[in-house]
Amino acid sequence: MICLADWRIRASLLTCFIVAPFLKFIAENEYGFLHAEVAAGAVLLLIPCLLLGWLARGKAFYVVAGFCIVMAGTYPLVHLVKPLFRMRLWEGAALLTLGSAALMKVMRERFFPVIAVFAWSGVLAATGLHAHVNLRGALGLDGNRSGNVLWLLLDEEMGPGGFPARPECDAAREKLSQTLLKYNFTLFPNAYSNYAGTIDSVPSILNGRLLQSAGELIVQTGEGNLRQYQIRANSTFEGFAAQGYHVIGYQHSSMRMCDPSFASAECREYAEGLPRLHDVGTWLDRFQWLVGNYQASDPWMVKARGFFPFHLRMRITGPLGLADLWPDRLAREILKEKKRTFFFVHLMTPHSPYLYRPDGSIRHMKEWIEDRADERVIGSEYDHRYGRYCEQVQFVAGQLDSFLRTLKWSGDLESMTVVIHGDHGSRPCRPRRHRQRRRHVPARRPSLRSPRRVVGGPHLAHVGRLLRPGSRHHSRRSDAVLPA
Repeated sequence: MICLADWRIRASLLTCFIVAPFLKFIAENEYGFLHAEVAAGAVLLLIPCLLLGWLARGKAFYVVAGFCIVMAGTYPLVHLVKPLFRMRLWEGAALLTLGSAALMKVMRERFFPVIAVFAWSGVLAATGLHAHVNLRGALGLDGNRSGNVLWLLLDEEMGPGGFPARPECDAAREKLSQTLLKYNFTLFPNAYSNYAGTIDSVPSILNGRLLQSAGELIVQTGEGNLRQYQIRANSTFEGFAAQGYHVIGYQHSSMRMCDPSFASAECREYAEGLPRLHDVGTWLDRFQWLVGNYQASDPWMVKARGFFPFHLRMRITGPLGLADLWPDRLAREILKEKKRTFFFVHLMTPHSPYLYRPDGSIRHMKEWIEDRADERVIGSEYDHRYGRYCEQVQFVAGQLDSFLRTLKWSGDLESMTVVIHGDHGSRPCRPRRHRQRRRHVPARRPSLRSPRRVVGGPHLAHVGRLLRPGSRHHSRRSDAVLPA
């Protein structure tokens, strides 16, 4: 039996609902606890625990504890029951409110030790589950596989024909083109995407057709404002599986390509690479990044700012989060597959933020931390933004060279069908004339849906026909279809 008359006990119990979820978020993202920015976040969250523990007594403490439970537990509850049935956030909050109130009334003080063990065991479980030993084995290069197909989709990659006239972009055009020609790719430098964003272009590509309406083949699965999407149909995966291919898809956690009902594909998922933030910025920069992403990770608790005294914007690591996968680990995993396999790889590079220099070094965080897709910027910033984008493309071209060199060295590249392209081009935009004074205006790019508007190459919605098993194009060839 615990004594709720002691304010220190009350404060300790409140840490279960206020501090523990933050530490669980840190563990799930494999960031590590022993960092100044993590300690700063924990201390900031500890302050309201101490104040509320001291001020809230008697029934007031039960009310405060109940509120914290509902704020911290609603989204995990909704996420937990999602495989069984769809529960809306307010329904989860109502259910949790009634359940918590009933348990508090029945169990009284005994309720809190149970919930404390439950909350902190979640932190320990997340720490143990996501702790991993780096056991990257030696590369098995037996070169005895044939007939594999690799479809590499680079997010926000622009075709050589679409780069603006800048020295950095001239260098990017040259390096990207020469890298692909070096490995005997057929180039379509002026191919254009039919869509300006990923959520329409990727479903269109995977299903080999233009969309009848925006969002036709995709559904938002993230609760609230969480930008998580599930593609509803995938004829490309189904087609290759029907032909006897083992299908492997590499997907970002925000854009899932495998429907749960489609059991013929193995999807390997990667998420935001928060541990890579250790290499950039100051501890304060990283603190703001962590808190903003933590607040955005729970669409219900964000209403209370995650119990922080301020609200910070979520940011994405983009290509920085790929460092553990691309290019080396991806090449090793492809070469280790013994079955005849179709690989579809969606990589968040050279997607914003534009942080890499051509040599792979990382710019100071202040240069790129505010990068946003579709942002309208004034002339000088527009030129600077495109310069950084093109320098990042130069770095990606070097990574692509390393990746293809590994496949060629193993002997697999010669017998592999490879298609490389982007889903859409880079999207910094100049301001509209009548809105010159506004710095941040949502971008609205011209529609490229009509076939008459597609310039100089095949529609990306039809690129899948190059890879349809049994077609006359399905042979030993490599294509680079890069949208401008």
